[in-house]
Amino acid sequence: MPLRSRADFSQLFFNPSAYSRRWLSDPDRFVNFLLAQQASKNSQIYVFIDEAQSLPNIGLFVKYIYDQRQSIKFILSGSASLDIREKIKEPLTGRKIEFYLSPLTLGEIVKFNGFDVTKISGPFGELDKALNDYLLFGGYPEVVLLNNLEEKRRKLKEITESYILKDLTELFEIHNQESFRLVANYLGENIGAILSKEGVSKLTAISKYEIEKCLIALEKGFVVSFIRPFARNRAKELIHRPKIYFEDNGIRNALLNRLDATTTISDQGQLFENVVFIHLKNRHGGNNIKYWRTNNQTEVDFIVEKEGHILAIEAKNSWPKNSLPRNLMSFKHQYGQEIEEAKVISRENFFTII
Repeated sequence: MPLRSRADFSQLFFNPSAYSRRWLSDPDRFVNFLLAQQASKNSQIYVFIDEAQSLPNIGLFVKYIYDQRQSIKFILSGSASLDIREKIKEPLTGRKIEFYLSPLTLGEIVKFNGFDVTKISGPFGELDKALNDYLLFGGYPEVVLLNNLEEKRRKLKEITESYILKDLTELFEIHNQESFRLVANYLGENIGAILSKEGVSKLTAISKYEIEKCLIALEKGFVVSFIRPFARNRAKELIHRPKIYFEDNGIRNALLNRLDATTTISDQGQLFENVVFIHLKNRHGGNNIKYWRTNNQTEVDFIVEKEGHILAIEAKNSWPKNSLPRNLMSFKHQYGQEIEEAKVISRENFFTII
């Protein structure tokens, strides 16, 4: 059990191994153990428990210690975040702060690799390579840190099979795993498309009730996100049906068994649009991102509405022109006074915003 102390706080790191479980089986004994490790009488103790969802009654265990008003704080982490939430939801109501750690963004990966994009004034081969890798393998940290391409593929398939297809179906009591896979695959094939549950049902022969269950599991399991339409004029603009995006490109590609660059050539536009979505969500928050579409099919990919201002963005894998496309011009014509900026994000300028 690693232990590191400083004058002002103590840290203890636990992984729920058999050894750690012995310490975590009796809260009073555990408190006495922690206090014995205290750097000084007034110091704060932080206990980090990884894969906390695998410990029985972890919520009640932490609540009991918390309510003793000792100088002990817990940080609970785990890959099955929904499982953790279920176990701590009731016992720790009013006693916890929740954080969702999203996959790495391309900007974070580039920074980690030592590139300062603020000093790059034009196309740069290493950045283009980083973007291509991100389009294919996404931003799961364990995958990003692997250097071997085959190991990256193997890890993504493992995450997909164990977490998405196994853990989520069990947690949401979805008994037909094949139906769940079909719905997930449908969403993967339709990144950036408007979701039609009727269309999914016709194509997969799965009932709307089962589809709804699968969609809830995939959204609450942080696999996909749905963005809603932006509308002021209900007579002329679409006001229903969300658009589909994935939280991570690598997971989408693993679901469709497309983890080789040659298998995603025709998907580049969708994958790039998904990367732009990930960037916008991390910068502006998912609830502030919408899309715009009129009844005559004019559409803008992303409308970011924040503090009374609008940012209109069209994602294009390639757009070497300086002019705006017609759809953005149409949106500007309709909402000119509210728009702070309208622009195309493409491979040519993506490095300027990451």
